[in-house]
Amino acid sequence: MTKKEQILEASEELFAEFGYDRTSVRMIAQKANINIAMISYYFGSKELLFTELVEYRALTFRLKLQDIQKEIEDPLKQIEMMIDGYVDKVFVNHRFHKILHRQISLQNSSELNLQIQSILMKNINEVKNIIETGIKKKVFRNVDVEFLIITFFGTVSQFANSSGLSLSLLNIDQSKHLSQIPEMKTRMKTYLIELFESYLLIKNEK
Repeated sequence: MTKKEQILEASEELFAEFGYDRTSVRMIAQKANINIAMISYYFGSKELLFTELVEYRALTFRLKLQDIQKEIEDPLKQIEMMIDGYVDKVFVNHRFHKILHRQISLQNSSELNLQIQSILMKNINEVKNIIETGIKKKVFRNVDVEFLIITFFGTVSQFANSSGLSLSLLNIDQSKHLSQIPEMKTRMKTYLIELFESYLLIKNEK
């Protein structure tokens, strides 16, 4: 791991635990076991560090989505691969997704939030393209693409937050996170794939 990656990993852990505002550059330096000046050298500021952390995590999934579209012809298979990859990603990095949800839920138009939205929209547009291409190919029916995307990311965000309400509904110990229960990953993938299939596929008239 490079020094830069070391700082990103340390900052992610602290942002998840304390939130963006309560995490200081000094705390990050101590956690990463580096001189505080190195944060300024690599990132310039805490805000730019946070922005790069979002890009650092978002880029992997964006590249996967682009590869799926290049390598797989069947739109439904693209959807299945997209769901499989994203659920795996959030299952491993639920801490990061909790940070994101906490920050963007503030609903302000700060420069930081606008930058985060810009990064995330690149990924969202890749998902949108997969669905719209399936519609153009007449594999999928003409659906409300934007609300389907909101449903998808909203469902997985609820998982990442692992709220008490979700845990109660699923009859899970409140002290646990959903990521600690492996069968939940399979259950979520199955649910989302079935949801997309039932909503997207053109039904043959009897």
